[in-house]
Amino acid sequence: MIRTRQLLSMLAAAVLLLSALAAPAQSASSPGVVASPAQHCVIVLGKAPPGQPSPVRSSSCADDYATAQREAGAASSVLLMEWFWNANNQPPKLTRVLGDYGYCDSAGYRIIVKDDWANNISGFNSYSNCNVVTGFNWPSTVDWSGDEQTWSLQAPCGCVLQGWVGSFMNDRIEAFWIRKG
Repeated sequence: MIRTRQLLSMLAAAVLLLSALAAPAQSASSPGVVASPAQHCVIVLGKAPPGQPSPVRSSSCADDYATAQREAGAASSVLLMEWFWNANNQPPKLTRVLGDYGYCDSAGYRIIVKDDWANNISGFNSYSNCNVVTGFNWPSTVDWSGDEQTWSLQAPCGCVLQGWVGSFMNDRIEAFWIRKG
């Protein structure tokens, strides 16, 4: 009987220890609240000079899209792209790219992918007449060279819905050129 109690006590202590080790870290600034990375980011771009990257006007990340959009000052911008961390955005981690110049034209927008997103994009959607999208693995701001793949209009919306970029460009995209074809 004593041996059973000792065994149960040791088992209970082990369970408590394992649950303490597995618990997520808490923010020091707000005890009791589990810190989570922002899942929604917004980047606002301007019109690019010929052959050059589109200038980043602002960017912001937050736990929800509305906050990120408001903090980026993107109220009058149009949605150009959504980037997916994983194919078909599963599990969701999303960046929305907006343009303050308006819908895509034949010159379009040239986007340098930075920070955590460089070489981590597995899928995307493009909107606002951006019906031709070229992804580059190694862009040069002079000639936009390197491995590349182009996707074009695939839906009646005048957009490109590319839930997965395919094995050639998966987690290799460092730049996009989006435009109206």
